[in-house]
Amino acid sequence: MSNLRADEASASTPTTAPLFIVGTGRCGSSIIDSVLAMHPAFAWQSSWIDVFPRFPVLASVHRLWDLPGTDRFRMTRFMPTPVEPYDAWRVQLQHFSEESLDDETLNEMRTRLVPYIQRICRYHGKPTFLGKLVGRPVKVEQLAQVFPGSRFIHVTRGLKPTLASLMKVDFFAEWENLGDWRWETIPPELLEFLDECDGSPVVATAIRLLLNRREVDSQLTQVPHDRRIEIGYADFINAPVEQMRNICEFADVEASDRFLERVRAREVYGGADEKWLSQFEAREIENLDAFESRFGFGVPPLGPNPGSFAMASPLGDR
Repeated sequence: MSNLRADEASASTPTTAPLFIVGTGRCGSSIIDSVLAMHPAFAWQSSWIDVFPRFPVLASVHRLWDLPGTDRFRMTRFMPTPVEPYDAWRVQLQHFSEESLDDETLNEMRTRLVPYIQRICRYHGKPTFLGKLVGRPVKVEQLAQVFPGSRFIHVTRGLKPTLASLMKVDFFAEWENLGDWRWETIPPELLEFLDECDGSPVVATAIRLLLNRREVDSQLTQVPHDRRIEIGYADFINAPVEQMRNICEFADVEASDRFLERVRAREVYGGADEKWLSQFEAREIENLDAFESRFGFGVPPLGPNPGSFAMASPLGDR
């Protein structure tokens, strides 16, 4: 219990400078989020609060993660686990699904979201909120304005492994065409390529991912260099302890021996980025090769990150 008391002692007044994990859907952010959630500095949105979003007091149960011997039960259904805060934030914010920077949206976030996050930090007994928001809406610029000093971890992954992972989720069938697209205008050259591929569902989903990646990259350019870092999913899988040290340095929190021991003990599975080789048919691989050759995936890196943090390639699988 001494470790728990020491961790609680470090969590004084909740800060208003959260750490956000961003990227496209299925970029590999979940493993980084769940490992960071073990750090004594971070409060987070849990599966329990996701079900009961009007009761942030449930964050007090998150302290179970700090008890010795509980790591083996961390991802069971009996324990609160970190999740994306989308459902809970929709309850708090009428304009949650918007990406605009209008005054009404920003003021609503300041008056409702900021105190909500502060309550989660207070009940959890941690100083800094950790949140994962991937896919659309992309809210980097909004969050950077509403939370001065907030930092962003951009998790990147190659197009083919991201797409292969996405095709396994339940909602993929809803993405097989672009009929429900509600964001920016799709560039005509992308629609022409889709026609060339006979409306391939795989290519249609690749277009969604590309536009998602471009929007994340674009919004991150509005964030100062020292408040953003780019981490490749494959880089993390290959060296999780080293990458956690980098992230802790970036986030200005201690990479204690106890935390790094927990990271070492965490099961991190490799090989996920090679599954697409057996998942896609030859014609689909040919289409995706042509897609990446013509359009890339994202934009070049956003410039130097602080220190010696690992940079992710904007294109490649690793």
